[in-house]
Amino acid sequence: PDLVIVARFASRSEAIVAQSLLRSEGIETLMPEFNVLMADMDPSMMEHGWRLLGVSEDAVRIAAILRDAQLDRDADA
Repeated sequence: PDLVIVARFASRSEAIVAQSLLRSEGIETLMPEFNVLMADMDPSMMEHGWRLLGVSEDAVRIAAILRDAQLDRDADA
């Protein structure tokens, strides 16, 4: 299957939360930068941000899940 970038995040913690949410929905993703520890201390090391890669066939579903989660978070604020 083809992997595509399905989401980008400014911080590692945001990416981990999103990845956990998607996993709870049965969708596996990869975070290529997961082991880049210094990026939290020096953001300039992360040129592209924290990326989640997923199967291209899941991209629309992933976008909907993440959008709904953002809407729920904003409603709670």
